Amino acid sequence: MPRIQCSYCGLPFTVRKVEPGRAVFCCSGCALASRLPAPGAGGEFPITPALVVALGTGFAFFNEAFFWGLAQALARDHHAVQALLLTRVSAGLGVLVWGLLAGGMWRSAVRHWTDALVAGATLTIIAGALVLELSAGCMLTANIILGLWLARGWGKQKFARNKSGTV
Repeated sequence: MPRIQCSYCGLPFTVRKVEPGRAVFCCSGCALASRLPAPGAGGEFPITPALVVALGTGFAFFNEAFFWGLAQALARDHHAVQALLLTRVSAGLGVLVWGLLAGGMWRSAVRHWTDALVAGATLTIIAGALVLELSAGCMLTANIILGLWLARGWGKQKFARNKSGTV
């Protein structure tokens, strides 16, 4: 198997088959990060569907964490009804965020068994939180894990020795 450089982060990796003219990525994180546009000369980002989905996912994740934290604060102040409502909103957003992250991973050009393992593990945490009525914090933790897994492409690019110049 030939060793080539990732089209995004520049790190070397092995592939089974090289297709000329097609970008190759070492992981789904690099494949997803490559789809986000680089800022233009004036610092403006061109609006693309991938950027809109990424921003929407970030907004939903922020609100998932916000409503969970607010529910925890209300529960400590003995406002159980309001805390339960906000926990359910956080849980609903947690399912949405996981679906968006997993969908982005599925649409990436790279699929490894490790991606399936992380997605399956986080789905198990989310399903357990729904079925066993665990905390919405479990869903938040699962989404943090999956989000960090997908952000590894950006991290590789940011901290790689051989910069590819795509960002």
